[in-house]
Amino acid sequence: MGGKTKQAPRTKNNAKPSSSSRTAELLGSSTPIFVGFSAQTDGGGLVPFAPGFASAEQMPDSFDATISPQTQIILRKLSKKDPMTKKKALQELQELIEQSDVEALKNILPLWPKYYLNLASDPEHNVRELTQTVLQLLMAKCKKAMAPYLKLLVPVWLGSRFDTYAPAASIAGQSFRDTFAGNANKTREVCLHCQVEILEYATRNLTFHTAATLSIGKSLTPEEAEQKYQRVVISSLKLLSLFMEETAQTEELTQVKEGFVTLVGHQKFWSFAKHKVPPIKAAWFECIYHVLQSVPLLEVIATQKSQLTTLCFQFIDDADPVVAPHIWGCVLLLQSNYEDWFVPLNIRKALLPKLSSLLRNGFNRNAQAICPNLLPFLSKITQASLQDLDIYEFYQRFFDDMKLAVTEKFDPPLPKSDCTVIHNAYFECLRFLLQQINNKKDREQKEEEFAIRLLQSNVLEPIGWLLKSDSAHVKIFFQHSSALVAFWDRQINNRSDNGGLYAKLMNLFWTRIFELVTNDLAAEEVNEQLLSHVLLLVQDLHMANPSLESPSVKFVEDAKVEKSEPSTPVKKAQEAAAFIQKELKHLVVKLVRICLDKAKISGGGNSSSRYIEQIRILTKMFTDAAFYKSLTDDGDLGGTLNKFVFLLVQLNDDACESVVEIVFEILPLLEADQRFEYIKNTLLKLPQHAVQNLLLHRLLSYPLCTEPAVRQMLSGPDTCGVIARIAEEVVVDNDREKLNLLHKCFFQTDTGDILINAETVDKILLAMCGPLEQPVVDDTVEVCGSFIAQIMPVICSSANSSLKVRQQIFLKLFKFSLEHRPEDYLSEDTLWEITTCWQDALSSKDIEINDDLLECCAKIVEDLASTSELKADNLDGMAEAMAKFVICSTENIEDENQRFERIDETIESLLKSPLKTSEKVQQFENHCVLLEALQGSISAGVPFENASLDRNVILSILRRSTLNFSTIYKLVYQFPPPQETNDPEDELTEDYCDPNADVLKKWNEPLIGELLQCIQVAGIAESWLEVLDLQPKEEELVLILSEKVQSFMGNSSDLVGIVKERIQQDAVQQSSVIACRLLGYFTFCPQYAAFEESAFILLHEDLSESLVTQGALKTYVMALQFLLPKLSQKAISLNSAIMRTEPPEIWVKAAVFNALLLNNFEAEVNDQTDRNIIVSAVQFLTSIGEKQASQKDLLLYNVEIYKQPYESVINAVEFIKLLTEVLKRFPYELSIKNWDAIRIGLSSWVLSVSKSIAQFKDPKTSLFVVAVYQLFAALIKFIRSEKQKSSTELLKNVIDEWESLFAKEVNVVLFKSYYQLTHETSVHPGFQACYEAILERLTPTLELLDYSFVYSFYKSNSNTTLDHLCNFLLKQLYSSQHSVRLSAVHSLRQLTPHFVADDIELNEKQSESLDATNTISKWHFLNRFEDYLTRYDILIQKYLEEFTFKLSELEDLEPINRHDALSYLFLWDCIINACAKSPVALRAVYTNWLNDNKYEENFLHFLFRAMPVDILKNHGAKVHSNGVYKELTWTQMKDRQLPLERYVCHLYTEVLRKLPAVVRRWWNTTQSRQKNFVDNLTTNYVSSLICSEELKAIANRKEKHENMQVTVHSSTREVLAVYAIDEARMELVITLAPNYPLGAVKVECGKQIGGRASSRNVGMQLTIFLTHQNGTIYDGLTMWKNNLDKKFEGVEECYVCYTVIHQDTCQLPKLTCKTCKKKFHGPCLYKWFTTSSKSTCPICRNVF
Repeated sequence: MGGKTKQAPRTKNNAKPSSSSRTAELLGSSTPIFVGFSAQTDGGGLVPFAPGFASAEQMPDSFDATISPQTQIILRKLSKKDPMTKKKALQELQELIEQSDVEALKNILPLWPKYYLNLASDPEHNVRELTQTVLQLLMAKCKKAMAPYLKLLVPVWLGSRFDTYAPAASIAGQSFRDTFAGNANKTREVCLHCQVEILEYATRNLTFHTAATLSIGKSLTPEEAEQKYQRVVISSLKLLSLFMEETAQTEELTQVKEGFVTLVGHQKFWSFAKHKVPPIKAAWFECIYHVLQSVPLLEVIATQKSQLTTLCFQFIDDADPVVAPHIWGCVLLLQSNYEDWFVPLNIRKALLPKLSSLLRNGFNRNAQAICPNLLPFLSKITQASLQDLDIYEFYQRFFDDMKLAVTEKFDPPLPKSDCTVIHNAYFECLRFLLQQINNKKDREQKEEEFAIRLLQSNVLEPIGWLLKSDSAHVKIFFQHSSALVAFWDRQINNRSDNGGLYAKLMNLFWTRIFELVTNDLAAEEVNEQLLSHVLLLVQDLHMANPSLESPSVKFVEDAKVEKSEPSTPVKKAQEAAAFIQKELKHLVVKLVRICLDKAKISGGGNSSSRYIEQIRILTKMFTDAAFYKSLTDDGDLGGTLNKFVFLLVQLNDDACESVVEIVFEILPLLEADQRFEYIKNTLLKLPQHAVQNLLLHRLLSYPLCTEPAVRQMLSGPDTCGVIARIAEEVVVDNDREKLNLLHKCFFQTDTGDILINAETVDKILLAMCGPLEQPVVDDTVEVCGSFIAQIMPVICSSANSSLKVRQQIFLKLFKFSLEHRPEDYLSEDTLWEITTCWQDALSSKDIEINDDLLECCAKIVEDLASTSELKADNLDGMAEAMAKFVICSTENIEDENQRFERIDETIESLLKSPLKTSEKVQQFENHCVLLEALQGSISAGVPFENASLDRNVILSILRRSTLNFSTIYKLVYQFPPPQETNDPEDELTEDYCDPNADVLKKWNEPLIGELLQCIQVAGIAESWLEVLDLQPKEEELVLILSEKVQSFMGNSSDLVGIVKERIQQDAVQQSSVIACRLLGYFTFCPQYAAFEESAFILLHEDLSESLVTQGALKTYVMALQFLLPKLSQKAISLNSAIMRTEPPEIWVKAAVFNALLLNNFEAEVNDQTDRNIIVSAVQFLTSIGEKQASQKDLLLYNVEIYKQPYESVINAVEFIKLLTEVLKRFPYELSIKNWDAIRIGLSSWVLSVSKSIAQFKDPKTSLFVVAVYQLFAALIKFIRSEKQKSSTELLKNVIDEWESLFAKEVNVVLFKSYYQLTHETSVHPGFQACYEAILERLTPTLELLDYSFVYSFYKSNSNTTLDHLCNFLLKQLYSSQHSVRLSAVHSLRQLTPHFVADDIELNEKQSESLDATNTISKWHFLNRFEDYLTRYDILIQKYLEEFTFKLSELEDLEPINRHDALSYLFLWDCIINACAKSPVALRAVYTNWLNDNKYEENFLHFLFRAMPVDILKNHGAKVHSNGVYKELTWTQMKDRQLPLERYVCHLYTEVLRKLPAVVRRWWNTTQSRQKNFVDNLTTNYVSSLICSEELKAIANRKEKHENMQVTVHSSTREVLAVYAIDEARMELVITLAPNYPLGAVKVECGKQIGGRASSRNVGMQLTIFLTHQNGTIYDGLTMWKNNLDKKFEGVEECYVCYTVIHQDTCQLPKLTCKTCKKKFHGPCLYKWFTTSSKSTCPICRNVF
């Protein structure tokens, strides 16, 4: 539009500066910089400074054209103020350097020093670190190219080595070392090359710059500026120190001197000595230290010597650990460099107070830095330097002050390292001073007196005090004191004692020590601390080392002595021999005698024990005879022994051990005869057990055990008794010392004998075997077992024990190996040791198995196998041990025949058991065959009369069979030969052990019979596993046995062939159902196993051909039924061999057809040829039906089944099963004859069932009953499904005829039979499993019964009434069988509508009466539940008491008994269902009955107690899904694995949904905690479910009410109801509460148009309905609508509740006052009478 032309926008990182920048550049170049910010804190003034001293170098704004734009951008960023910008720029520069070559980098080298000087002191530590990294890269890459700029870089570079940020300092130091690493003197050369620049840089920083001048142009806070300034000062001072250190050896330092003259002449430099920041102060003194070390520079500070001396001594007591070392270094150098160092000082005022304070305060906790300087400092103290102060006065004051540091207690205590260094310094100075006095040839008397006084006050007095003190300095002070005395002793021995000073000091020391020790110990009560300190002092004196451990100064001694000293302070025996053997030995003797007296006086207990402990330590110092003789007045060793032995009687165990050690140190000093006589007559007679143990340990140890006299003592009866006692104690306390002592007893001599006799060995063995028979609860069993395993070879080889005991031990070890497996307190190694022990004893013939011993072993096996605690995983270990027993006990029999004969006898004895007889195995087979036949999978083709067998007996059979089979398996299993390979590593070596070496090659008939019986048990057990839900231990047993049998059948042994042949022979005899099942094991034989999945098909083909040919049709059919689940589809056809036969038994053909149908019609698609199978099956059924016409008893119509032949019953059963199968699969293929056979047969068969049901324990009867019930179920399912669709005329007639003629009788008889079967029936425990199996098959049929027939029958029956029926079903809710309980629930649900119908009729009859409520409450349906509710309430009461809705209780809740809880919950399920099925009026009666009796309180409380704990813990927030609260289907409820918590949550939702008013009333009456808990949980988990269901139900309701329209708004939980009649119209909005249905609904009335209805009253009425009715929102709306209808129809309302329809009974007002003619509801009037206590009309007040 003619405006100004737009320019291109400025781009980021544009290298061209903006116009404003160029303007700034021009202004900057034309205007000289002449002012800056002052260093004053107020910042108000300006001070001029020279431009050349600017801290921040002026950064260039334009660059050389050779520098790339990208590099220019990076460099420009480096001059920015933002630290992040600089950091990124340095990182980019680092990448640029890494990627560029040297030539490209040379362009930026001239610019880099300016940036480096600026960035190296940046306030941001990351920037400084990156700056040093960039410099390191540049130096590494450019190398010599950097030389021209070195002088600019070096001062800052070296200073950066002392950066306070360690990473930056480290990088700077490393880069400098890397750059100048070529020569060791390179650093010195660099420093000299740049000396002027270094000095100028440091001088400028130290004398000119301030925090303000260093930060010009920087936007730094005062704190940041100060920190930067401090860093620069520190680095500058340390730079000077480094410079002086490196150039110290240089001769020409003219320029350096000039520079230092300038520096030290500036007063600001001296101000840093008093700086408040310790690192600056330390750096300054370090710098001065290096100045004082440099001789050329001493003249530089000569003029400031006085100032420097004053400064150094002024801070001599500085407490800072960083500063103090440098100050003391300066002090020592001043003393060394200047003889008149003391001239500027006032010693009394300036030095002594500070020094005293320093010493008294423990060197201000800085001893590590100060103490090493004390001795050099003290050596420079002369009389002249002290001015008017006497030198010995100074020394005394010095040591007195330092003594406080050594002995005083500090709070907090000094570190151990500080204590050590203080003591070192203290005694160094002490030794130095005494040595100085000693070395004076013409010393005065006062000097000797001073030395003695020094010893008394500074050594002996502290020792006396420390002996009684608990100070931490005790040990170290005693060590140093002892070293000092040892030093004097050595000097005396070396004749370096000038004038006998050291001798005098030594005499004084020992005299005083003797007094201190003896006087202190002479007291009656000696505390533990004093005793231990005395002992510590004596020990230190005994071990004293005259050389200092780490001397900081080497003391001048005699030249000859110095040459003879070793380089390391190794103590020589003769160094301190003089006083150790004299004074110290005398002191020790005195101490021992004192302690002995004290111990004797103290008697027993801890007091005497501590004296004995001290005596033992003292006696270790001297062991010679003279020492021990001196312990008694007589000087006799015997007296000394008696003195110690006397103490043994009264001491505890630990003290006794010390005394025994002393005694056995003295005994070798006696003659041999005298020694052994003393042991025998005195020591072995002592009664104390602990002493006996100690003595025995000594006697059994080398070398005493080799003495004949000792061997004789060990064989004595007293010693044997002691050893036996020790063995018994080891079993109890598992003491390792005692166990070692027992091991010593079995030490073998050269002749093979042991140290103890056979009688003692027997006692030890019997005692140690005791724990092997106890449960393994600790390490005792492992210890004892391992001990016996180790000593058994010793005692057996030389017959060192009796045969009887050895056999007992063998039996116990054998039993232990059988009984135990590795566990917590029994390792696998120990178990292996024990097992190998008895096996070796058998193999080596140490134990020979005779008949009696074999019988004992067999009894052990039998006892273990019969225990119910025996675990399945122990059986394999037992079998292994038994197999090893068989092999090891017979391997030494040379004659082969005798050996095999003995093996057979052994196996027979071990495997024979009353737990597994032929009769019990047969009974087990009958039991499992009946179970499997009841399930319908097999035919019980072999007659049997009894199938009862206790479960414990079954377990015993299984355990024994598994054990026996596993044992034989290990004896006969043939391992395959090793495969031949070309790998040389796989070649057999000499150590190769053939695994088949011990395999039995001959098998007698009993062994084969045992194998066959175990295989039979395995087959039975597999059937048992298939039909029952076994416990884990039972299932494990079955699987172990089955796997063993399968593995055996796959073995290549010839024995397998014999077993196969015998199995087939038994099956062909057709005498056992399970024998047919065993044929399935053939698939594991190599013949079939190679075909894997096809093995069963091949086996079936072979069996079909062979068995049918042999005529064993029953065998084939039963084998086929076992193989059928594993055969492929259509493996059987009409062309099979069996189909071409005509067996005389009906059941065989029926079973074949049944198998044919199962094998051919399980697939989804069938062939056309399959129809032939259907036709053949139907023809067979028709033919059997026709035979029934001629043979009346053929199918057992209306007979007593238990009186019929077994074969006839099985014929009928298999026929019914086939009929049921055809009815399920092909009902439309049945002809009218077949339908007649089903209907007539069923009506007749149920009569047979009714007559025979009492004999349900008879196997054939139970099979018949189950078959009939299943046929009925199939028929009813077909009829019900057929009614849902159009059907043929034939089927319609069949169904009509069934329902009119047969249905009622059949339904009633079947229920009566079930009633008779389950009502008060006692069942033998052995038959319980079969009984439950029968009920499992019957209960699904009960769900299909028509209970209208049942209800009518019991209602009209006078003998068995409806009360009997209800009691029967309610009792069944407590049944132990889940299916029976569910059947009872289903029956009650089906009967409930009929009971409710009767209650409705009764309620209507009583509604006119005032006492109607009382009448109905006694006779309604729910009243029948009362006794059971009371009974179950007792069962759940304990769970309610432990939960009071506190979260803290949830962790300690006991598990709920599932059986009791489910019984209670099923009962309430039926109650809730009854209320839901009843109309509103009757429902009010039911719920009032519940409320009156308060039954719902315990129920609802229990529901919350049984809910999932996770949900209860998180009731306040919806953490978990609310899916657990969704409604359960009937199929889900029938699931046995349904969690109790899931069912509880379902019931809570149900009771909220169907009885909301009941829950609401309970909730409103609970305590606040419980109320909030229930409210939160319901709101978070249940309300949303119920609300969505309610609203969805209202929206989906199809029927419409006249006059009322209902609309739902789900998102807002609102229901809009509009009632309109004629011109009247009422709108109501019902809003559900968030915690609905606990919270009341909110009813809002909209506008009303015309009519007579009052909106307020109508709203209140609806609110009352929705609050108090137990139903849905729609039920409430319906009641409200009906009430308004009646009102508008002119029906008069009740004058008590002012509604037409009563909210509970839903009745109209019918009771009329005879006076005023007003009408009332019966319940309202009854309530009026009871509350007013009058029987007058509420309106006219006349008598009603």
